[in-house]
Amino acid sequence: MTAPIGEWPEDREEHLHWRALSDPTRRRILDLLRTGPRTTGEVAAAFPVSRIAVMKHLDVLAGAGLVVNRKKGRQRWHYVNLAPLMTLHERWSSPIAERLAAGLLTLKHQVEGPMGSEVTTLDLQLEVEMAVPAPVVFAAITDRPGAWWGPPYLRPDASSVTLDASIGGQVIERWDGGGQVMATVTGLTTDRWIQLTGPFHLGNAVATADFELDGDNGVTVVRMSFSAYGLIPPELADGFRTAWGVLVGERLKAFVEDGTVSGLDAG
Repeated sequence: MTAPIGEWPEDREEHLHWRALSDPTRRRILDLLRTGPRTTGEVAAAFPVSRIAVMKHLDVLAGAGLVVNRKKGRQRWHYVNLAPLMTLHERWSSPIAERLAAGLLTLKHQVEGPMGSEVTTLDLQLEVEMAVPAPVVFAAITDRPGAWWGPPYLRPDASSVTLDASIGGQVIERWDGGGQVMATVTGLTTDRWIQLTGPFHLGNAVATADFELDGDNGVTVVRMSFSAYGLIPPELADGFRTAWGVLVGERLKAFVEDGTVSGLDAG
């Protein structure tokens, strides 16, 4: 005999999922955590409601299995867990319907974005003069990225960042027990130019960073461009508009000119 609707185990579980997703703030929390784990304080700081309200939202998401949290020292870290949503997808999709729905969702996402995100285009240009030869700047970018690249422009628990300066080489951020590929080298002229393409912690987006070095008489002009396109949360887009100015215009310049280490290596 078929169980009455509402008594099936999957119905009880899905009720928790739908309840958790019904609130726009909770959907935005999932958007934020999708870009990387955050502490309770970091999540609370991203929303114009009280810390207690954010903690209640996190409890609802955790109760639905959409967020998991881990205690590390005195801080609690929250991680997105989207696997339960796959059960909703699998329950009602068929191969034909899935292809049709995927096409419609792609169009919808391009027009208005999922869960409040919008298709965003970033286009940044920098030109910084550094009082050292081009090979010195190139070596600092490729051999010592951790000397100038670091918090708050990497994960809070990142322990190192490395760059393999060869075509197809990877920019890898590592942390205790794991790591993440942030970009791949897609263009290279030794001592003159390097192009990196990847997500760069931007979520569901692709970005390209170009470093072009033009040196003469021991002085190098670094022309750096960064372009990105995708479903980028607004808070990340705002951050990236200033991040590269700090990383290249201040930290990289200080490292090559006077040896000041201000990235991960400083820790």
